[in-house]
Amino acid sequence: MLILVQSGRLSPAVAFSPTIKMPPVNSLGLRHSPVAVTNESEFLELNSGESLIRALLKLPQVCIRNPTSVSQKLESMINGGKNTLQIISDFDYTLSKITGSNGERLSTTHGVFDDNAKRIDPELGKKFEDLRAKFYPIEFSPNLSISEKIPFMEEWWRTSHEYILQSKFTKQQVRQFVDTSRKQNRIQLRDGVPAFLLALECHRIPLVLFSAGIGNVIEIYLDMELHKVPKNIHLISNMMRFDQQDVVASFSEPLIHTFCKNSSVIRDEHDFFHHIANRTHVLLLGDSLGDSHMDVGVERSETTIKIGFYNGNTQDTNLLEHYLEGYDIVLLQDDTMTVPQMILDEIVKEENSD
Repeated sequence: MLILVQSGRLSPAVAFSPTIKMPPVNSLGLRHSPVAVTNESEFLELNSGESLIRALLKLPQVCIRNPTSVSQKLESMINGGKNTLQIISDFDYTLSKITGSNGERLSTTHGVFDDNAKRIDPELGKKFEDLRAKFYPIEFSPNLSISEKIPFMEEWWRTSHEYILQSKFTKQQVRQFVDTSRKQNRIQLRDGVPAFLLALECHRIPLVLFSAGIGNVIEIYLDMELHKVPKNIHLISNMMRFDQQDVVASFSEPLIHTFCKNSSVIRDEHDFFHHIANRTHVLLLGDSLGDSHMDVGVERSETTIKIGFYNGNTQDTNLLEHYLEGYDIVLLQDDTMTVPQMILDEIVKEENSD
């Protein structure tokens, strides 16, 4: 059952904000029978998970299909404490924003090359634009299955990487590209991300960044934003390899694209996941349907809460329904880290109060 929270009322629908235009409830195939929450005796003795779920459901951007299940998971995580927790997160459009203050679409880590190529080599920039025009609609097509999309995504990623290799960019150029994109606000972290990342480092909670983007760009960007790459971060991504002249010579294998964040690309990560096997509580953050499977490398998982940033059209009820199937918590058009931070704060607070 889906939960709607609006002005203190519950109904079998989807949580939405008065500022977000949502589809009619019946278009989701759900009954619309609002019931006011008037029986406060139900909440006289709330555990930590129940208290947190109530706080989350007051936020207008929060959608939760099964609040009872999520409440139980939250209680388990809170009781387990920070020493049993690990975070697995995507980067592009998860830790970073998808749109700027004027509504313009921002860049991904691959997009850093697209943006700068237009400036230094218009012909190369046109090649990147053509790739996006061809493959982006396929990535989000509702008429193709994931298995049907995969060959196209592999072609898109490999062709893009080949263009980068042919251009023989140097380490210094790549760093300049990231710096330019950052100064032009083409990549922006969600509000609250720096504090969230530094809190994870402070509490020694492992953060696995599982990205289909370009890992070198992530490292450079974080170093510029935070003045360091936090030591608790473990990066799984497409990495550029440079030759002795610091010219990009190859990309790491296996290729990681949107729909292959699974066991097929983490075969070299066994030792790492074994090292943190005692961290059986997983908080997963993603923005695509493929991201919801990023926890495949976890050796032992007792509790996983999956948070999905829904950056799509809120009128697309079919896509939204898929997100609600794949994620425990779906956040609508949310440019902040408010919800993950609330969960982290509760876990850390309980630990500190012991």
